[in-house]
Amino acid sequence: MKPVVDSLGAGLDRVGFMDEIRLRMEHDLPFNNVAKVFLDVRIFRWCNSVVDYLEFLSEDSAALDHLEKALPRFVAGLHSSVVYRSRSDSRLDVMVRCRCSPQNSTVRMTEGRNCLWKPPVVYAEGREELTVLAPEPDRFRSLYRDLRGVARVEILKKVAVSADVLRDSYTLSLSELFHDLTAKQLEILLRAVERGYFDLPKAVSLERLAQDASLSESPLQEHLSKAESRLVRALAPYLRLYAASFPR
Repeated sequence: MKPVVDSLGAGLDRVGFMDEIRLRMEHDLPFNNVAKVFLDVRIFRWCNSVVDYLEFLSEDSAALDHLEKALPRFVAGLHSSVVYRSRSDSRLDVMVRCRCSPQNSTVRMTEGRNCLWKPPVVYAEGREELTVLAPEPDRFRSLYRDLRGVARVEILKKVAVSADVLRDSYTLSLSELFHDLTAKQLEILLRAVERGYFDLPKAVSLERLAQDASLSESPLQEHLSKAESRLVRALAPYLRLYAASFPR
């Protein structure tokens, strides 16, 4: 179902609908403070109240080097500890024990007002972007007041969505979707997407992609075909779930 634009819910039958609001905030809470210092790094955050899973992405490997060195100090400031860490040239993955509270986390503030949030939370250039699902307008108004107490808040988008959006938001597992792909297939598929190979019309040819990957066309095509096939098979259960509720 397509979202129905809704300013403050006026004149709309709320049964079966809730508000989805995308916010941009500037504040001095812990994760955003990291984004203020490391302006060339984008941070993606997932939290289940037990651990925070953080992806730090940057084309500047030196920036990630500096961030990785500062990580122990940042984690200690949260009174937390690292339970997992992985590093590549352009990405640092870190899992830390969750120490979030309504005093240091917009996520916990959101939950405290009986609203939901859609992961991941994004931090970039010293600002946080958070998407909130509010079952009732009054709940978001209360949350908005709370957030204004700690942050400069900008509403980027506000729409009314079907309550079915909860199923759409929380059923897709990235591990299920991508775990059958090899590292090489994932690398080539990502390169193809970023270079515009799947655009219409194509922004780059198979020949040029192969040259950039230092492969001949035939192996590159094989990697792409296998990756596409495995992705479609992994998506099949979600396609069936969505098709079952799609208006006919």
